Amino acid sequence: MNEGYVETIERTDIFNKEQKVVGEFNLATQIQISTIHDGKVYFQWDGELAYIEEKSTKMVNSEDITFTLVAAETGVTSEKIVTHFLTEVYSDESLETTILKLAPEVEYSVTNMAGEYYSITVGNREGIIKSGDVELLSPSIEQDNTLLEKSSILQESLTTQVAIEKPSINYATHIQDIGWQNQVSDGEISGTEGKAKRLESIKISVTNVQDLGVKYSTHVQDQGWLDYVSDGVESGTTGMSKQQEAIKIELTGTKAVNYDIYYRVHAQDYGWMEWVKNGELAGTTGKAKRLEAIEIVLVNKGGEAPGSTETPLPTKPSVVYSSHVETYGWLDYVADGELSGTEGQAKRLEAIKINLKDAPYSGEITYSTHIQNDGWLNNVANNEISGTVGPGKRMEAIKIGLTGEIANYYDIYYRVHSQNFGWLGWAKNGEPAGTEGLSLRIEAMEILLVEKGGTAPGTTEKPFLTKPSVVYSTHVETYGWLNNVADGAMGGTEGQGKRLEAIKINLKNSPYSGAITYSTHVQYDGWLNNVSNGEISGTVGPGKRLEAIKVNLTGDIAAYFDVYYRVHVESYGWLGWAKNGMKAGSEGLSKRLEAIEIKLVPKGQGESVSERSAFKRPYIVFLDPGHGGSDPGAVAGGIKESHLNLAVAQKVQSLLLSRGYTVYMSRTGDTNVELIDRSKMANSLNPDIFVSIHTNSTGSSSTTATGIEDFYYQIDPSNPSKINADMATNPDRIAKSMKLASLIQEKVIAYTNAVNRGADGADFSVLRETAVPATLIEIGFINNASDRQKLITDSYQNILAQAIADGIDQYFRIY
Repeated sequence: MNEGYVETIERTDIFNKEQKVVGEFNLATQIQISTIHDGKVYFQWDGELAYIEEKSTKMVNSEDITFTLVAAETGVTSEKIVTHFLTEVYSDESLETTILKLAPEVEYSVTNMAGEYYSITVGNREGIIKSGDVELLSPSIEQDNTLLEKSSILQESLTTQVAIEKPSINYATHIQDIGWQNQVSDGEISGTEGKAKRLESIKISVTNVQDLGVKYSTHVQDQGWLDYVSDGVESGTTGMSKQQEAIKIELTGTKAVNYDIYYRVHAQDYGWMEWVKNGELAGTTGKAKRLEAIEIVLVNKGGEAPGSTETPLPTKPSVVYSSHVETYGWLDYVADGELSGTEGQAKRLEAIKINLKDAPYSGEITYSTHIQNDGWLNNVANNEISGTVGPGKRMEAIKIGLTGEIANYYDIYYRVHSQNFGWLGWAKNGEPAGTEGLSLRIEAMEILLVEKGGTAPGTTEKPFLTKPSVVYSTHVETYGWLNNVADGAMGGTEGQGKRLEAIKINLKNSPYSGAITYSTHVQYDGWLNNVSNGEISGTVGPGKRLEAIKVNLTGDIAAYFDVYYRVHVESYGWLGWAKNGMKAGSEGLSKRLEAIEIKLVPKGQGESVSERSAFKRPYIVFLDPGHGGSDPGAVAGGIKESHLNLAVAQKVQSLLLSRGYTVYMSRTGDTNVELIDRSKMANSLNPDIFVSIHTNSTGSSSTTATGIEDFYYQIDPSNPSKINADMATNPDRIAKSMKLASLIQEKVIAYTNAVNRGADGADFSVLRETAVPATLIEIGFINNASDRQKLITDSYQNILAQAIADGIDQYFRIY
């Protein structure tokens, strides 16, 4: 077929008679053709013929042509241009439509020069090139514009079809402070060596072969891998000062199967790295190392590499780890920040193995674990076991570090999921992570390598929690404020007779929310209001002694710790330990505090305490003379029970007061007090014990019944308490009531030789409604003449009072 018009139906390469790719037509480009032969469409190309594949075109009618036809090369000047990169050719000076691209290093004659635009003719249509995109060659060799004879064309075509292909790979790089370098080819160096200049962008193309192209992607600082581009298009950045760090290059087209593309890079700190091929990664990722130069070579498929291909890429190292978990045993290895262990299952980590993988540097990973009852174990390294397997002991904390060369390039970060706290902050490079002194298990952990000095993977707040400390300072007579002491150390003095006058208490390193609160009992002032967290309780200046103290925890910390404290008291020495707001010291005895010790103990793990051993005060006894006033009780022989009850109670009161007790009476004269009011009165005063004194009667005018008996509360479900529901049936109160009744009963029988009617349970109002240990004693039968004659005598009343008081004494020696 001779002359006509075609339109491209796809992007298609343009070949000269040497079968070298000299450009490419875009989709939907129309040109005038010279001939079609053997599947090739020939057209005018700078005074010669070039061709494209017929399969990439379709015929168009002359009436459908959209461009203006020009004479075939008739306007060629003596000027020539040369391309250095893939160069756009536009349909007109609007530069809106690209009709074709000229390959790098292609020379072409200019038909017109107009300032910033050059015109060329291809296939009898004009194209526009920006003058800044090409280099002008002047003067050039005069072109022979004579058209080739068609017979000559066909002969040339047949000859070039058997020509041996020798493709060339061409590339140019944009270098820091230099800009675009001249294009080089086939294994030549593009870039710099020894100048610490970064590669910022690159263009790569293939020439001298049909159906062979190239695509490539670069890894750019802060941006990562860019999308693939091809055939001379720029990959990277310019004007942004961003370094290229790695590259991948692949061949494209139907002839890609005939060739391998090899390439190697010169990288910061590494120098020339080994050769890679066909899309493999050259350079580094994750190390912030710039590329400085590159070499690229095409080799026949399966041919010998241009150099060493061993260890082409020092990849970013991984950290791999496996944990031994309660009931599960060893879990599968995970890597690089993945979770090892469990969440929400309350399973303890018991041991761990950690290793480095693909490390490009020398060095090791070392680690130590803090184990229940064992403390910190010795360091191990490189996948050795740290922890225990079998004993069922929990891991509580861990330290991980890097040694050797890798420590210069990476930080090791790690965090743990700890019982009660969940995920703690990230620790790094040998810092402890977890807890110590809190008896809490690690349940999971994550480990990650980060480039040296890089950003932590998350918050670094509180990666390691320790047992909180309690610190305190005392203000001592003549000395003033003493230095802070902590955790059970003595604050104050011993053996110097110096009073404590004030105190400050605070928590330190507490992993929990909450506060420490405290109140002191001060000479003349009594109990002061609570203060907290380092505030002063007591007085400074007036010279008043501290006599007692109460210390307590509030908030979350109170759920995990008890606060224990004990005091050194004038005349007594060290008293027993108190805890959690109990009173420690003395009250009502005018005794100074001289020293104090305070400590925190894990919840429920401390020794038992007794207020009686920790706090000294006069014991409080509530005496209840039965009946009175309009209620005389039993009456016989002209004697009223109420009078006998009061007489004996007053003698007991006198004895107890002389022994240092505090004594309250429900009545001190011949007055009537309702039963329920007796208990109300006692409960409001909070005594230590309640003793009700009565005289027995059978209800008749006389009886042979005789003897003494005591009672304690016996529960009657049909008659519940009216005002003492919380304590009426309290087992401890009832047990102490039984003991109090039996001790008093033993004493009165021993002292009087009366008939022993024993101690028994009863549902009397005062025994049921009183909140403290309580007993009711019947001291004899008023309607038994023999008992009555003794009961009315002062001497017998003294014996009864002595016995009751001694029974009370014995009770307080026990409780």
